[in-house]
Amino acid sequence: PMAMGATEGGSSIWSALPDPLRAFANRLDGKRCPKELEGRWRIDNKRSEKLCPFVEGLGVPKWTCPAIGILERSTELKISCPESTSSGVESIVIEDTTALSKRNVTEVRLDGIEVEKATRTGRKRYMLSGSVENDHLEAEVASKTSVVTCRLFQRGPGWETRQERALVHQHDGAVRLRERNVLQRPGEEDVVVDRFFAKVQ
Repeated sequence: PMAMGATEGGSSIWSALPDPLRAFANRLDGKRCPKELEGRWRIDNKRSEKLCPFVEGLGVPKWTCPAIGILERSTELKISCPESTSSGVESIVIEDTTALSKRNVTEVRLDGIEVEKATRTGRKRYMLSGSVENDHLEAEVASKTSVVTCRLFQRGPGWETRQERALVHQHDGAVRLRERNVLQRPGEEDVVVDRFFAKVQ
């Protein structure tokens, strides 16, 4: 789990709530798109880890890592919160672009319900879901956390990727967007890659 937003006085008030009340508040807030993540974000290469261990864990050949490294150095994200549907369920849209690749757009509802999707080629399918976490352990986190989960059911039980995005306070005093990429596989340790993004003014 990631940490709750540490706006002034916020974390202390939140942590003081009784557990049942805090859990109820989480459920109320858990489907709301975290608007504090909205905007354009450019990767901070000096502070970011390389994606290679993550994609290698998914079976991508290691020899492709140098090319992936070149691409990811120009990564930009655009995050938006569209108007909620008539059912009241909100969603989040994440556009991922690099200097040399096409725009990749992910839109996911934040109700935690899985929806079956196909890759661009249509050869592989996966279950996509989205949620928002609000009750966290890490003091440096300064917002709610958007979580996008892909359950890779065609690979068998226990295969899953997760992208967790939240604002974090860093040692230089700046607030950046942290994208935590997590790969879970049966019988293996999780692969965790953190990337950091600065807001584009």
